[in-house]
Amino acid sequence: MQEISKYLNLHEVVPKLPAVLLHSIQDDCLEIREVNTEAEKFQSILERFSVLKDAKYVIFSKFIKKCEHQHEMFIFLNHEGVAVKHISGRELALYGIIKPCSEIKISEEFTYHEAS
Repeated sequence: MQEISKYLNLHEVVPKLPAVLLHSIQDDCLEIREVNTEAEKFQSILERFSVLKDAKYVIFSKFIKKCEHQHEMFIFLNHEGVAVKHISGRELALYGIIKPCSEIKISEEFTYHEAS
């Protein structure tokens, strides 16, 4: 386990995020991205999963290979970090509907550690 937190303000941005997810993101085991609600692809996804209208972030594993994508589980979160929907990779692909988080800041210490 990594001792350097990846994000400076993760807990402040998503205060209701469960501790296990918070620590997995901070340890760089899981990834968090912002949902691009303006994307055309996302608008079509809302037709199937209307509950995602409340989604702001999504958590996923960056270590799963594309060929294993169907076995992945995505956790969509609201603006506070509460899960609004779990969707499998069989039902949905994230490509074209996510972007880097605009409010969550990566720590300089983490950036330096990753570069060395």
